[in-house]
Amino acid sequence: MNKIAILMSTYNGEKYISEQIESLQKQTYKEWSLYIRDDGSGDDTIRIIEDFKKKDLRINLIKDDKNLKPAKSFFTLMNKIEADYYFFCDQDDYWLKNKLQIMLHKISRLDNTIPQVVYCNLKCVDQNLKFRKYGFDDLIGKISGDGRFIGNDMPGCVMLFNKKTRDLVKEYKPNYDNVTMHDWWVALVAHVFGQIHFIDERLIYYRQHVDNTLGAGKSGNVIMKLFQKDLLDKQRRLVRESFKQDMEFRQAFKPILPQEKKIMLDNMMRCYDKSIIYRLKFINSYDFKQMSAIRTFAYKWTFVFMLKSSL
Repeated sequence: MNKIAILMSTYNGEKYISEQIESLQKQTYKEWSLYIRDDGSGDDTIRIIEDFKKKDLRINLIKDDKNLKPAKSFFTLMNKIEADYYFFCDQDDYWLKNKLQIMLHKISRLDNTIPQVVYCNLKCVDQNLKFRKYGFDDLIGKISGDGRFIGNDMPGCVMLFNKKTRDLVKEYKPNYDNVTMHDWWVALVAHVFGQIHFIDERLIYYRQHVDNTLGAGKSGNVIMKLFQKDLLDKQRRLVRESFKQDMEFRQAFKPILPQEKKIMLDNMMRCYDKSIIYRLKFINSYDFKQMSAIRTFAYKWTFVFMLKSSL
């Protein structure tokens, strides 16, 4: 039987973690193990987990006083835990009862001799699990191809990936300081070395509240967001983070990069010292598309005209 590992990183999650763990226990697929690494909580999170652990042998707690932040915490779990399939799990969401079953059925029918990622859609809810309309609701499943080098449409909570994916992540360790998020890195690995598959079913309630480490953003349509006064700062941050991450990806996987990706990333690296004309030609030579046409335009404009000042 395949070993299924659900990886959760917690930090001061006492408000919602019980509901999340209960949603896992209600899954129609029962043969899983939950591995929780606490990232230095100062509230009742650990006590709550230990109470669940006493009653459910599938739940494992890794105590660690270090506060690594989400990305490094999840990388730590990935490096420690051996399994056939892996799910990322946030402490404050709620999984619909058939999430595991549907996603595992999908990935089991794929070629698992290569890296595979399967991801599902989500529904944004408020802190009381009431449906709310956020900008993220309709953006999952919108990125494909080399667009993954400039954006990520899959938060970790919607992802399932196989051992081949995890083993590449573990073997070719990056400098984690240059990785924006663990989920984006896993998506890049699957894009370059394997396959990514989208299930357009909303299998998770993605909770939005004031305590979110990362969230779906403000409500309202994309055109409204385009005119937010902080848009420029957001785009410069995205260009900076994605460029730094792409260069780290180039370095980490240099020995095994497919030739076409090596050429693309080499040309991207040259953009730093080249002219605006060079950057314009580069960014238009590849299928770099964000989650919408407006987001794509904003990213490309910032990359071409403000790359150096953004880094």
